[in-house]
Amino acid sequence: MPAAVVGLDKLVNTTGKAMAKAQGYPSLNFAVFPYSASEWGSAATEEELQARAESVVPQVERILIDAA
Repeated sequence: MPAAVVGLDKLVNTTGKAMAKAQGYPSLNFAVFPYSASEWGSAATEEELQARAESVVPQVERILIDAA
């Protein structure tokens, strides 16, 4: 079943990639939010959070289409 892994920039580039490699998936593609945890948590409004979530949709679509 196709799936997409989504994470925050810093976490994907450290723990996420290391865990994928350790589990035997060194080339696993991630959809990445270009925000740090502190930036994500400080989003002022629900609209801003929605916009940030929508910004990663093209990456998720690309991962799912390539996996099909």
